[in-house]
Amino acid sequence: MLNQVAEAIDHYNYKKADYLLQEWKKQEIDNPWIDFYEARLAEVTGKYDLAHQKYRDLLQQTSNHKLIAQIRQGIDRLTEIEAQLHEKVKEKHLKALAQAKLEPGSQEAGILILEPIPTEEKKQAAQQFAQVMEIDPYTARLQLPSRAWRLYRTGTIGELGVFVETLKAVNIPCFCATVKDIQNVKVYQIDYFKEVFPIAIVVCHLSQSKPVIFKFDWSELSQRVEGMLPIFEECVEMGLRGKIERKTKTLDYVQVCDLHLKERNMILRLCDQTYKFNQETAVIDKQTLDETTISRDHWNHLMSYFKKQFPHHPVYDEFTPFAETALDFPETLKLIQPHLDLLRREDTFWDQVFHLYSSLALIKEKS
Repeated sequence: MLNQVAEAIDHYNYKKADYLLQEWKKQEIDNPWIDFYEARLAEVTGKYDLAHQKYRDLLQQTSNHKLIAQIRQGIDRLTEIEAQLHEKVKEKHLKALAQAKLEPGSQEAGILILEPIPTEEKKQAAQQFAQVMEIDPYTARLQLPSRAWRLYRTGTIGELGVFVETLKAVNIPCFCATVKDIQNVKVYQIDYFKEVFPIAIVVCHLSQSKPVIFKFDWSELSQRVEGMLPIFEECVEMGLRGKIERKTKTLDYVQVCDLHLKERNMILRLCDQTYKFNQETAVIDKQTLDETTISRDHWNHLMSYFKKQFPHHPVYDEFTPFAETALDFPETLKLIQPHLDLLRREDTFWDQVFHLYSSLALIKEKS
């Protein structure tokens, strides 16, 4: 049977080889040569990752010197094939980069976002990511997110666009956007809802501007974005040996919710610190508004209203893990207006990061 399988593979009759292997298994369950030829068949049919894994598993399980020699030859062949494929991908990537630089607008500042990958798929994805980004597989696996978006790189949009195409070709989800796209998103900060039915009427304002009346139909609402922004304050503490130390601590969190009007390229932003609950009459019952009721209860009521009325709308709520990666890019964040009127005692980029996160969600929805 061994010779028959080998001959079928040598003559490119892979369907026959697979059939013979299945028959062979019925006769001999534990023959390591069956595993070897399964790996060999995977190799010649282009299933390189599977072949590599089978060869390595078998190498650890067998003590047959002749078989070990053949396994090592198989691994060497795969290593050479992978090197050739990597060179082809690299060459294609470099050509695409050169071409992208000639395209109009290719030099605009941009942002590359990696999307989450299921944990069970990360090992294989890391191998592909490592080749594209020219890093080692271990580092690649650490950089691929499992839960939320990761701001991975900034640069010119032409270059980032090529990376996106290359990564998507190997099934790594990602996207990019220009800083200009983010700056072009219009943002109204909602002071309060004046009416909610049959259409929504809100009193709102642009950053540092006078209040205006804005109307929209609820059918225009495409998705929501929610997040909590930390409030920092410098505190004085008694350290070791009675020495006074100044530390920055998180004292509280501000809750923000964005309503996206995709077709208008617009965000309607609500914030629990700036929303005028005392003037709210459309969503929150007036009778519940008294001096003993804290605004957080009102905010929760407002959020519950959205969840109840629009249960099927997408909600982006993985802001914090995204922020932890985005804060590493202060030069890009300096180009982004936060569109959030918060009185802060300590300078921070958290407000800019939230606007970035929400704007990216809107841009991605429109693409």
